[in-house]
Amino acid sequence: MQDQDTRTLDEVLEGERIAMVVTADQRARPMSIAGRDGDRLWFLTDRQADWVQALPDSEYVAVVISDPKDSLYVSLTGQAGFTDERDVIERLWAEPMEAWFEGPDDPKLVALHVDVSDGEYWDGPDSGLSRAVRGIASVVTGEERDEMGEQGDVAT
Repeated sequence: MQDQDTRTLDEVLEGERIAMVVTADQRARPMSIAGRDGDRLWFLTDRQADWVQALPDSEYVAVVISDPKDSLYVSLTGQAGFTDERDVIERLWAEPMEAWFEGPDDPKLVALHVDVSDGEYWDGPDSGLSRAVRGIASVVTGEERDEMGEQGDVAT
């Protein structure tokens, strides 16, 4: 396993990502990443949700991403904040959000941002099936597995 390689946020967030946003109460909520501006991640959420109302501005949160298909796992931390600026919400709006909101003008809709300050990733060498086969082969043959993947920091 390579130790302490560094990747950018672009690299670890490539493609559509669902994240678990973990607040200080140790509860995690699944959310789709609606956008990104540099080191700032954006999510759209309901301002009336209890956890949103209880989250103070500038509270540190964790954003955890698990992608078993690509063997990629990411843990980010940063300060959270909210905005109800309509131009921001309209820019982040995507059609799938219609399942929860009436549209970008829905008064319940608010944009949550997380200003990422730190992060780590873990990246396996290949798919889960291939790893399982190699793991079984190493047990049967007694040979050590030499390619475990990479782990390192996320550059912010």
